[in-house]
Amino acid sequence: MERIFACTRLGAVVLASAVLGACASSHHNTSHNALVQGLAIQNSTAQTTVNGQVTTSTDTSAYQAQVLQASKTGQTACVKAEVQSGKMVYHSTLVAPGNFQVQSQHGEGAWRCVDYSNNGQHVWAQLDSTALAAGDQTPTGEPLGKGLLGIRWLQTEDKHFLRITELLPLSAAQESGQLQAGDLIVAIGEDKNGEMTAISGRSVNDLVASMRGEPGTFARLSIMSPGNAGTREVVLERREQTAEQQAAIQQQKIDALALKNNSGKYLSPYTSDGVTAEWVNKAINVSMGKATGSAVGGVAGAYAANKVLENVPFGGMLGGFLGSKAGKAVGGNTALEASGGWDFIRNSSDISFNSMSDMAQWLATTHSTKSNFVDVIKAADKIYPGLQTAVANSAR
Repeated sequence: MERIFACTRLGAVVLASAVLGACASSHHNTSHNALVQGLAIQNSTAQTTVNGQVTTSTDTSAYQAQVLQASKTGQTACVKAEVQSGKMVYHSTLVAPGNFQVQSQHGEGAWRCVDYSNNGQHVWAQLDSTALAAGDQTPTGEPLGKGLLGIRWLQTEDKHFLRITELLPLSAAQESGQLQAGDLIVAIGEDKNGEMTAISGRSVNDLVASMRGEPGTFARLSIMSPGNAGTREVVLERREQTAEQQAAIQQQKIDALALKNNSGKYLSPYTSDGVTAEWVNKAINVSMGKATGSAVGGVAGAYAANKVLENVPFGGMLGGFLGSKAGKAVGGNTALEASGGWDFIRNSSDISFNSMSDMAQWLATTHSTKSNFVDVIKAADKIYPGLQTAVANSAR
Protein backbone atom coordinates (compact mmCIF):
# COMPACT_ATOMS: atom_id res chain seq x y z
CA MET A 1 0.00 0.00 0.00
CA GLU A 2 2.92 2.29 0.70
CA ARG A 3 4.10 2.92 -2.83
CA ILE A 4 2.76 2.36 -6.29
CA PHE A 5 4.31 3.34 -9.60
CA ALA A 6 2.40 4.63 -12.61
CA CYS A 7 2.98 7.12 -15.35
CA THR A 8 4.13 10.67 -14.57
CA ARG A 9 2.78 13.82 -16.15
CA LEU A 10 2.64 17.51 -15.19
CA GLY A 11 0.44 20.48 -15.90
CA ALA A 12 -2.71 19.95 -17.91
CA VAL A 13 -1.89 16.32 -18.56
CA VAL A 14 -1.87 15.73 -14.81
CA LEU A 15 -5.37 17.14 -14.75
CA ALA A 16 -6.60 15.03 -17.63
CA SER A 17 -5.11 11.88 -16.16
CA ALA A 18 -6.62 12.61 -12.81
CA VAL A 19 -10.12 13.36 -14.06
CA LEU A 20 -10.29 10.77 -16.77
CA GLY A 21 -8.15 7.96 -15.33
CA ALA A 22 -6.13 8.02 -18.53
CA CYS A 23 -2.81 7.16 -16.89
CA ALA A 24 -2.88 3.56 -18.10
CA SER A 25 -1.04 4.88 -21.12
CA SER A 26 1.48 7.73 -21.15
CA HIS A 27 0.53 8.70 -24.70
CA HIS A 28 -2.57 10.47 -25.85
CA ASN A 29 -4.32 10.75 -29.21
CA THR A 30 -5.45 13.96 -30.89
CA SER A 31 -8.96 13.98 -29.45
CA HIS A 32 -7.58 13.37 -25.95
CA ASN A 33 -5.13 16.27 -26.33
CA ALA A 34 -7.98 18.49 -27.38
CA LEU A 35 -9.88 17.46 -24.26
CA VAL A 36 -6.83 18.20 -22.11
CA GLN A 37 -6.74 21.72 -23.51
CA GLY A 38 -10.44 22.11 -22.92
CA LEU A 39 -10.11 21.05 -19.28
CA ALA A 40 -7.36 23.58 -18.71
CA ILE A 41 -9.60 26.54 -19.66
CA GLN A 42 -10.62 28.67 -16.68
CA ASN A 43 -14.31 29.39 -16.17
CA SER A 44 -14.87 32.93 -14.96
CA THR A 45 -18.39 32.06 -13.74
CA ALA A 46 -17.34 28.99 -11.74
CA GLN A 47 -19.32 28.09 -8.64
CA THR A 48 -17.05 26.94 -5.82
CA THR A 49 -17.78 25.73 -2.30
CA VAL A 50 -15.57 24.32 0.47
CA ASN A 51 -16.67 21.58 2.85
CA GLY A 52 -13.98 20.62 5.35
CA GLN A 53 -10.94 19.88 3.21
CA VAL A 54 -12.84 19.23 -0.02
CA THR A 55 -13.26 21.99 -2.59
CA THR A 56 -16.14 21.54 -5.04
CA SER A 57 -16.18 23.62 -8.21
CA THR A 58 -17.69 23.71 -11.68
CA ASP A 59 -14.28 24.36 -13.20
CA THR A 60 -10.77 23.05 -12.56
CA SER A 61 -9.15 26.20 -11.13
CA ALA A 62 -9.12 24.95 -7.54
CA TYR A 63 -7.68 21.59 -8.49
CA GLN A 64 -4.98 23.17 -10.67
CA ALA A 65 -3.97 25.37 -7.74
CA GLN A 66 -3.85 22.34 -5.46
CA VAL A 67 -1.66 20.43 -7.93
CA LEU A 68 0.75 23.36 -7.95
CA GLN A 69 0.76 23.57 -4.17
CA ALA A 70 1.26 19.81 -3.82
CA SER A 71 4.23 19.92 -6.19
CA LYS A 72 5.87 22.55 -3.99
CA THR A 73 5.07 21.02 -0.61
CA GLY A 74 5.44 17.31 -1.36
CA GLN A 75 1.77 16.59 -0.73
CA THR A 76 -0.78 14.70 -2.81
CA ALA A 77 -3.51 16.37 -4.89
CA CYS A 78 -6.67 14.31 -5.43
CA VAL A 79 -9.75 14.83 -7.58
CA LYS A 80 -13.09 13.19 -8.38
CA ALA A 81 -15.45 14.32 -11.14
CA GLU A 82 -19.17 13.86 -11.52
CA VAL A 83 -22.07 15.32 -13.47
CA GLN A 84 -24.59 17.38 -11.52
CA SER A 85 -27.60 18.95 -13.24
CA GLY A 86 -25.93 18.54 -16.59
CA LYS A 87 -22.67 20.19 -15.47
CA MET A 88 -19.30 18.66 -14.73
CA VAL A 89 -18.37 19.18 -11.09
CA TYR A 90 -14.89 18.59 -9.64
CA HIS A 91 -14.22 17.64 -6.00
CA SER A 92 -10.58 18.15 -5.05
CA THR A 93 -8.40 18.08 -1.95
CA LEU A 94 -4.83 18.04 -0.67
CA VAL A 95 -3.62 15.04 1.31
CA ALA A 96 -0.50 14.67 3.44
CA PRO A 97 2.08 12.02 2.44
CA GLY A 98 0.88 8.51 3.21
CA ASN A 99 -2.58 9.59 4.36
CA PHE A 100 -4.46 7.58 1.77
CA GLN A 101 -4.99 3.98 0.83
CA VAL A 102 -3.75 3.13 -2.65
CA GLN A 103 -6.07 1.04 -4.81
CA SER A 104 -4.76 -1.37 -7.45
CA GLN A 105 -7.43 -0.11 -9.84
CA HIS A 106 -10.33 2.32 -10.03
CA GLY A 107 -12.98 1.24 -7.57
CA GLU A 108 -16.14 2.75 -6.13
CA GLY A 109 -15.40 5.97 -4.27
CA ALA A 110 -11.77 6.11 -5.41
CA TRP A 111 -10.03 9.43 -6.07
CA ARG A 112 -7.43 10.06 -8.75
CA CYS A 113 -4.33 11.40 -6.99
CA VAL A 114 -0.96 12.86 -7.98
CA ASP A 115 1.47 11.90 -5.22
CA TYR A 116 4.30 14.43 -5.05
CA SER A 117 5.81 12.64 -2.07
CA ASN A 118 6.52 9.89 -4.60
CA ASN A 119 7.87 11.77 -7.63
CA GLY A 120 4.45 12.86 -8.89
CA GLN A 121 3.18 9.32 -9.38
CA HIS A 122 -0.48 8.82 -10.29
CA VAL A 123 -2.56 6.47 -8.15
CA TRP A 124 -6.13 5.56 -7.46
CA ALA A 125 -6.70 6.11 -3.75
CA GLN A 126 -9.32 5.68 -1.06
CA LEU A 127 -9.62 8.72 1.21
CA ASP A 128 -11.24 8.87 4.62
CA SER A 129 -14.48 10.76 3.92
CA THR A 130 -15.11 11.43 7.62
CA ALA A 131 -11.69 12.97 8.09
CA LEU A 132 -12.07 15.02 4.91
CA ALA A 133 -15.40 16.41 6.06
CA ALA A 134 -13.92 17.26 9.44
CA GLY A 135 -10.96 18.97 7.83
CA ASP A 136 -8.33 16.92 9.69
CA GLN A 137 -6.87 14.90 6.82
CA THR A 138 -3.45 16.50 7.30
CA PRO A 139 -1.79 15.37 10.54
CA THR A 140 -1.54 18.10 13.15
CA GLY A 141 1.29 16.39 15.01
CA GLU A 142 4.66 15.16 13.81
CA PRO A 143 4.91 14.46 10.07
CA LEU A 144 4.81 10.87 8.94
CA GLY A 145 8.23 9.26 8.90
CA LYS A 146 9.97 8.01 5.77
CA GLY A 147 10.40 4.52 7.16
CA LEU A 148 8.30 1.88 5.35
CA LEU A 149 7.56 -1.77 6.02
CA GLY A 150 7.08 -2.67 2.36
CA ILE A 151 3.48 -3.87 2.57
CA ARG A 152 0.62 -3.04 0.24
CA TRP A 153 -2.74 -3.67 1.87
CA LEU A 154 -6.48 -3.15 1.63
CA GLN A 155 -9.03 -3.01 4.40
CA THR A 156 -11.41 -5.94 4.47
CA GLU A 157 -15.04 -5.10 3.74
CA ASP A 158 -15.97 -5.32 7.40
CA LYS A 159 -12.95 -3.08 8.24
CA HIS A 160 -11.85 -5.51 10.95
CA PHE A 161 -8.55 -6.45 9.29
CA LEU A 162 -5.97 -5.38 6.71
CA ARG A 163 -5.44 -7.90 3.92
CA ILE A 164 -1.89 -7.96 2.56
CA THR A 165 -2.08 -7.71 -1.23
CA GLU A 166 1.63 -7.49 -2.05
CA LEU A 167 5.10 -7.38 -0.50
CA LEU A 168 7.41 -4.84 -2.08
CA PRO A 169 10.78 -6.12 -3.32
CA LEU A 170 13.87 -5.45 -1.19
CA SER A 171 11.64 -4.49 1.74
CA ALA A 172 11.70 -5.64 5.34
CA ALA A 173 8.36 -7.40 4.84
CA GLN A 174 9.56 -9.42 1.86
CA GLU A 175 12.98 -10.26 3.25
CA SER A 176 11.55 -11.43 6.58
CA GLY A 177 10.04 -14.49 4.87
CA GLN A 178 7.24 -14.42 7.44
CA LEU A 179 4.49 -12.77 5.38
CA GLN A 180 2.68 -13.44 2.14
CA ALA A 181 -0.17 -12.01 0.11
CA GLY A 182 -3.50 -12.99 1.65
CA ASP A 183 -2.33 -12.75 5.26
CA LEU A 184 -4.53 -10.62 7.52
CA ILE A 185 -3.13 -7.98 9.86
CA VAL A 186 -5.22 -8.11 13.04
CA ALA A 187 -3.40 -5.54 15.18
CA ILE A 188 -0.35 -3.23 15.10
CA GLY A 189 2.04 -2.33 17.89
CA GLU A 190 4.93 0.14 18.06
CA ASP A 191 8.44 -1.16 18.83
CA LYS A 192 9.32 -4.75 19.57
CA ASN A 193 7.32 -4.89 22.78
CA GLY A 194 4.78 -2.12 22.23
CA GLU A 195 1.12 -2.45 23.09
CA MET A 196 -0.94 -3.89 20.25
CA THR A 197 -3.90 -1.91 18.88
CA ALA A 198 -6.60 -3.71 16.93
CA ILE A 199 -7.26 -2.74 13.30
CA SER A 200 -11.03 -2.81 13.74
CA GLY A 201 -12.72 0.61 13.81
CA ARG A 202 -9.63 2.65 12.89
CA SER A 203 -9.48 5.18 10.05
CA VAL A 204 -7.26 4.78 7.02
CA ASN A 205 -5.19 7.79 8.14
CA ASP A 206 -4.59 6.26 11.55
CA LEU A 207 -3.62 2.91 10.03
CA VAL A 208 -1.17 4.52 7.60
CA ALA A 209 0.42 6.47 10.46
CA SER A 210 0.83 3.24 12.46
CA MET A 211 2.50 1.43 9.58
CA ARG A 212 4.95 4.23 8.85
CA GLY A 213 7.59 5.79 11.06
CA GLU A 214 11.21 6.83 11.20
CA PRO A 215 13.75 4.53 9.52
CA GLY A 216 15.24 2.14 12.07
CA THR A 217 12.11 1.97 14.22
CA PHE A 218 10.08 -1.23 14.57
CA ALA A 219 6.46 -2.23 14.08
CA ARG A 220 4.92 -5.36 15.59
CA LEU A 221 2.15 -7.01 13.59
CA SER A 222 -0.37 -9.60 14.72
CA ILE A 223 -0.91 -11.84 11.71
CA MET A 224 -3.59 -14.37 10.86
CA SER A 225 -2.99 -16.62 7.84
CA PRO A 226 -5.88 -18.16 5.88
CA GLY A 227 -6.44 -21.78 6.87
CA ASN A 228 -4.48 -21.47 10.11
CA ALA A 229 -6.05 -21.07 13.54
CA GLY A 230 -4.85 -18.31 15.85
CA THR A 231 -2.45 -15.44 15.27
CA ARG A 232 1.31 -14.97 15.26
CA GLU A 233 3.53 -11.92 15.72
CA VAL A 234 5.94 -10.51 13.18
CA VAL A 235 8.37 -7.69 14.00
CA LEU A 236 9.65 -5.57 11.10
CA GLU A 237 12.14 -2.72 10.95
CA ARG A 238 11.05 0.31 8.94
CA ARG A 239 13.34 1.34 6.09
CA GLU A 240 13.64 4.39 3.88
CA GLN A 241 13.06 3.54 0.26
CA THR A 242 16.21 3.52 -1.88
CA ALA A 243 16.68 4.12 -5.60
CA GLU A 244 17.48 0.43 -5.99
CA GLN A 245 14.21 -0.53 -4.36
CA GLN A 246 12.26 1.96 -6.48
CA ALA A 247 13.71 0.35 -9.60
CA ALA A 248 12.82 -3.11 -8.28
CA ILE A 249 9.25 -1.98 -7.54
CA GLN A 250 8.90 -0.62 -11.07
CA GLN A 251 10.16 -3.90 -12.50
CA GLN A 252 7.74 -5.81 -10.27
CA LYS A 253 4.91 -3.77 -11.71
CA ILE A 254 6.05 -4.52 -15.25
CA ASP A 255 6.48 -8.22 -14.47
CA ALA A 256 2.93 -8.35 -13.14
CA LEU A 257 1.63 -7.50 -16.63
CA ALA A 258 2.84 -10.85 -17.96
CA LEU A 259 0.64 -13.93 -17.64
CA LYS A 260 2.83 -16.96 -17.00
CA ASN A 261 0.98 -19.04 -19.58
CA ASN A 262 -0.41 -18.63 -23.08
CA SER A 263 -3.99 -17.91 -22.03
CA GLY A 264 -3.83 -14.20 -22.90
CA LYS A 265 -4.91 -12.67 -26.19
CA TYR A 266 -1.39 -11.49 -27.08
CA LEU A 267 1.43 -14.05 -27.09
CA SER A 268 4.93 -12.91 -26.22
CA PRO A 269 7.73 -13.10 -28.79
CA TYR A 270 10.08 -13.94 -25.89
CA THR A 271 9.69 -16.91 -23.56
CA SER A 272 9.93 -16.90 -19.76
CA ASP A 273 13.62 -17.85 -19.90
CA GLY A 274 14.37 -14.79 -22.03
CA VAL A 275 14.95 -16.46 -25.40
CA THR A 276 13.13 -15.76 -28.65
CA ALA A 277 9.99 -17.85 -29.10
CA GLU A 278 10.21 -20.44 -31.88
CA TRP A 279 7.42 -18.86 -33.88
CA VAL A 280 9.43 -15.62 -34.06
CA ASN A 281 12.63 -17.46 -35.01
CA LYS A 282 10.74 -19.18 -37.79
CA ALA A 283 9.47 -15.86 -39.12
CA ILE A 284 12.85 -14.09 -38.87
CA ASN A 285 14.62 -16.91 -40.69
CA VAL A 286 12.39 -16.52 -43.73
CA SER A 287 14.32 -14.91 -46.60
CA MET A 288 13.05 -11.42 -47.46
CA GLY A 289 15.76 -10.06 -49.78
CA LYS A 290 15.34 -6.95 -51.90
CA ALA A 291 15.38 -9.05 -55.05
CA THR A 292 12.18 -10.76 -53.98
CA GLY A 293 10.53 -7.40 -53.42
CA SER A 294 11.57 -6.14 -56.83
CA ALA A 295 10.31 -9.27 -58.53
CA VAL A 296 6.91 -8.98 -56.89
CA GLY A 297 6.75 -5.28 -57.64
CA GLY A 298 7.28 -5.99 -61.32
CA VAL A 299 4.38 -8.43 -61.64
CA ALA A 300 1.58 -6.93 -63.68
CA GLY A 301 -1.96 -7.07 -62.37
CA ALA A 302 -3.32 -7.48 -58.84
CA TYR A 303 -4.31 -11.10 -59.45
CA ALA A 304 -0.83 -12.14 -60.57
CA ALA A 305 0.76 -10.17 -57.73
CA ASN A 306 -1.42 -11.89 -55.16
CA LYS A 307 -0.58 -15.32 -56.55
CA VAL A 308 3.13 -14.54 -56.16
CA LEU A 309 2.55 -13.28 -52.62
CA GLU A 310 0.95 -16.56 -51.68
CA ASN A 311 4.40 -18.14 -52.01
CA VAL A 312 6.37 -15.30 -50.37
CA PRO A 313 6.49 -15.38 -46.56
CA PHE A 314 5.70 -12.03 -44.97
CA GLY A 315 4.36 -10.77 -48.27
CA GLY A 316 2.59 -8.03 -46.33
CA MET A 317 5.95 -6.25 -46.12
CA LEU A 318 5.69 -5.72 -49.86
CA GLY A 319 2.36 -3.95 -49.64
CA GLY A 320 4.00 -0.74 -50.82
CA PHE A 321 4.62 -2.35 -54.21
CA LEU A 322 1.01 -3.45 -54.57
CA GLY A 323 -1.06 -0.72 -53.01
CA SER A 324 -4.17 -2.89 -52.81
CA LYS A 325 -6.27 -4.18 -49.94
CA ALA A 326 -6.10 -7.64 -51.42
CA GLY A 327 -2.33 -7.60 -51.33
CA LYS A 328 -2.33 -6.55 -47.68
CA ALA A 329 -4.78 -9.27 -46.73
CA VAL A 330 -2.70 -11.94 -48.44
CA GLY A 331 0.41 -10.55 -46.77
CA GLY A 332 -1.17 -10.84 -43.34
CA ASN A 333 -2.19 -14.43 -43.94
CA THR A 334 1.25 -15.25 -45.29
CA ALA A 335 2.90 -13.74 -42.21
CA LEU A 336 0.81 -15.98 -40.01
CA GLU A 337 1.70 -19.01 -42.13
CA ALA A 338 5.40 -18.10 -41.98
CA SER A 339 5.17 -18.10 -38.19
CA GLY A 340 3.66 -21.57 -38.16
CA GLY A 341 0.00 -20.66 -37.65
CA TRP A 342 -1.82 -19.93 -34.42
CA ASP A 343 -1.45 -23.41 -33.01
CA PHE A 344 2.32 -23.28 -33.38
CA ILE A 345 2.49 -19.74 -32.01
CA ARG A 346 0.45 -20.69 -28.96
CA ASN A 347 2.41 -23.89 -28.35
CA SER A 348 5.77 -22.12 -28.52
CA SER A 349 4.86 -19.23 -26.18
CA ASP A 350 4.64 -19.49 -22.40
CA ILE A 351 3.97 -15.81 -21.65
CA SER A 352 0.94 -13.83 -22.77
CA PHE A 353 -0.82 -10.52 -22.12
CA ASN A 354 -4.35 -9.23 -21.89
CA SER A 355 -3.61 -6.20 -24.07
CA MET A 356 -1.09 -5.04 -26.64
CA SER A 357 -0.26 -2.08 -24.40
CA ASP A 358 0.73 -4.43 -21.56
CA MET A 359 2.89 -6.50 -23.91
CA ALA A 360 4.55 -3.40 -25.36
CA GLN A 361 5.44 -2.03 -21.90
CA TRP A 362 6.83 -5.38 -20.83
CA LEU A 363 8.88 -5.82 -24.00
CA ALA A 364 10.28 -2.28 -23.92
CA THR A 365 11.29 -2.58 -20.26
CA THR A 366 12.48 -6.18 -20.14
CA HIS A 367 14.03 -7.00 -23.52
CA SER A 368 14.90 -3.76 -25.35
CA THR A 369 18.64 -4.22 -24.75
CA LYS A 370 18.77 -7.56 -26.56
CA SER A 371 20.71 -7.53 -29.82
CA ASN A 372 17.84 -9.05 -31.82
CA PHE A 373 15.13 -6.87 -30.29
CA VAL A 374 14.39 -4.82 -33.42
CA ASP A 375 14.08 -7.91 -35.62
CA VAL A 376 11.88 -9.65 -33.06
CA ILE A 377 9.49 -6.70 -32.78
CA LYS A 378 9.29 -6.32 -36.56
CA ALA A 379 8.41 -9.98 -36.93
CA ALA A 380 5.82 -9.89 -34.13
CA ASP A 381 4.30 -6.73 -35.59
CA LYS A 382 3.23 -8.75 -38.63
CA ILE A 383 1.11 -10.92 -36.35
CA TYR A 384 0.05 -8.05 -34.08
CA PRO A 385 -0.11 -4.92 -36.29
CA GLY A 386 0.70 -1.80 -34.31
CA LEU A 387 3.09 -3.50 -31.89
CA GLN A 388 6.15 -1.62 -33.20
CA THR A 389 4.45 1.71 -32.55
CA ALA A 390 3.24 0.62 -29.12
CA VAL A 391 6.74 -0.50 -28.12
CA ALA A 392 8.27 2.75 -29.37
CA ASN A 393 5.75 4.78 -27.36
CA SER A 394 6.36 2.69 -24.24
CA ALA A 395 10.09 3.32 -24.48
CA ARG A 396 9.73 7.10 -24.45
